[in-house]
Amino acid sequence: MTLPSLFEGVPGTRRALVADPSGRVLEASGDEAWAPEQDAAATAMMVGYLATAGSACGFGQLGRIQVRGPGSASLTAVRPDAYLRVEVDPNRRTAEAEKVLARWADPDAAPSADSGSLPLPAATNPSLPSVPVSSAGAAEAGAPGHEDAWTLLRRALVRAHLTDASRLQEAIAEAPPPAQPRPGAEPLAPEALRGAMQRMVEGIGNVLAGDTVGGARSLRELASPAHPNLSFRWLALYWSARAAMGGSGLEAARLLVKDALELSRQLDVEARGVSQLIAAELLARAGEGDKSLTWLREARSRFDRTADQWGLGRTWLVEARVWAASGNDGESLAAANRAKETDPAWDGPPIFLAERALALGDLDGTERTLSGIRTPMADRLRRVVEVVRQGLLTQADATEYLRVNVGPPTTQALRALERIANAAPRFLQAREALAWMLLKMGKYPASRETFTWLLSQPLGPADRALVMLGLSCIASATRAAEKASEPPAGPAPAPNGEPRPPPRLSESALAPRGAQPGFSGLDAVFSGRLSVFSLPDLVEFLRSARRTGVLVCSSPSGMGSMRFNDGWICGASAPATPSVAELLFRTGKLTPEALGRGTADQEEPPPDDLIGERLVQLGLVDAATVEQTLRLQIEQTLREMVKWTDGEFAFSREAGEQGGGRPPAVRVDAQELLLSFFKEMDEFSRGLASSDVEA
Repeated sequence: MTLPSLFEGVPGTRRALVADPSGRVLEASGDEAWAPEQDAAATAMMVGYLATAGSACGFGQLGRIQVRGPGSASLTAVRPDAYLRVEVDPNRRTAEAEKVLARWADPDAAPSADSGSLPLPAATNPSLPSVPVSSAGAAEAGAPGHEDAWTLLRRALVRAHLTDASRLQEAIAEAPPPAQPRPGAEPLAPEALRGAMQRMVEGIGNVLAGDTVGGARSLRELASPAHPNLSFRWLALYWSARAAMGGSGLEAARLLVKDALELSRQLDVEARGVSQLIAAELLARAGEGDKSLTWLREARSRFDRTADQWGLGRTWLVEARVWAASGNDGESLAAANRAKETDPAWDGPPIFLAERALALGDLDGTERTLSGIRTPMADRLRRVVEVVRQGLLTQADATEYLRVNVGPPTTQALRALERIANAAPRFLQAREALAWMLLKMGKYPASRETFTWLLSQPLGPADRALVMLGLSCIASATRAAEKASEPPAGPAPAPNGEPRPPPRLSESALAPRGAQPGFSGLDAVFSGRLSVFSLPDLVEFLRSARRTGVLVCSSPSGMGSMRFNDGWICGASAPATPSVAELLFRTGKLTPEALGRGTADQEEPPPDDLIGERLVQLGLVDAATVEQTLRLQIEQTLREMVKWTDGEFAFSREAGEQGGGRPPAVRVDAQELLLSFFKEMDEFSRGLASSDVEA
């Protein structure tokens, strides 16, 4: 069935595309104003990123992604061989479009007996029952009651099935709460329920994407003892513990797991088993293998009682890792095979077995284990096997690379990647991972040199885009001479005409940031994808955390940036936003002659706040007008960037006031602007709805 006929008659759907896992467009709906290749490449990166993060956290195969912003929204269904992405109207319900995606993802799935219900594809979520929800959003006859819906919601969110969770939220909102709800089903007002779900989904998405700091911050309020709903509290504790474990905060994770265990006693046997499972993972991470095995047996007994294959498979794989760490390969292999038999659709066990085979030098066994598995983690292993076969990488270095590349940025990991990159110069993935780790640790000169060298190498479009983004982030963070939107095209050749050799790190690059002159005021960069952490949420996070620094975003529209001072926006720029000088000219506050006087002796265009200050000093315009114009520029920039839903972002934190002690010329409340924008969009949507009714 072609795309036009697939979505024919489905309300609220716009253009759609089908692409393979690499982002190559296989089919796209007709639209002359659309460049589907860009959306396909961005979606492929998002799918690969989330699938890899989910696999590393022990979750099943990625099935569906929903991205929703104030002005646009999209749904994506993922199969091993391809994905289908469709743009939808953000102001309409998406139940009908989700039905189409479910049929596409699993064409052999039996349709629901109720034509108004939405069947879930088995490959997406084999252990979670579907929740019948009508196209109007109301729970139908046969849908779970209020308390049962809370149980299913906990199950969906623990497994990171966010689309299923959104439908369960609707069922909870529509079902009448019992007079005396049991723990975990405490009713919430509709607005409170929506807000809690939004923070929960954002937190889970951040943790899966590797932004453990942002994830923990999003979940902090939900994990508070003051939160009235025990299900949200327990889920927030669980995911906060995962965030702490991902960021090497084992002591913080211990406290969170302890609280989750205590709270799970008030919920049900499944919550208890999940809490014991993460406790076992934490003990294994801390090197307490014997205690971990005891907790795993306890968790498995509870998953057995509920016939939960998802939980049983995870306990066996954690046990396999515990035995492997202790050197007992026989027990490790047996436990991994039990995990594979228990949850055949999950790629976690074969990935583990393939990594073990690779560590033992069994390349043929690695490829046999990965046969038929098409996931990002499997593809990464295949690439490693390929370079090992070519003699470009030793087996020992391949194992070390896989270990440190998924871990947190540490000096030890940095040294390991440097050694591997220098020992295998043609294995470019190691040097790219090294450059990003340097960037996140604040080692900007060494990171920039490595990224610049990578531009001269044969990179694919997605890898080249990431390298360009890294250079732009560094340029903005250090306020280098080159513009963030124009990073160097590549390294200069050596004097003899030969390509310049790859850079090697010096000891100073590995020294603490404070030891490097000129960079003592810079903090580490945290970064992510706008499809996971929306720009309004990102801006609100920076505002509420009272951060000072520079936020750089890339999107198909170009590069944009915002400078923050103590949580206030004090400067911004975007591709379609005029400069302050141009705004002054457009509003009649400045003549071309006066503008020429203000910039006559400037070799390069100065920053907007500096040119405003200079114009005031020359008496060409008053300070109040400059401040008003700077506010207008920030408003227009934020109005443009808030629509960006695909792309990358990075934030570099700076200590002290803007400009090394120079106070900002203007400070704008981001929350006030966002609330104003959303109010305008809401009024516009209502106006469109009224027009439809009148027509």
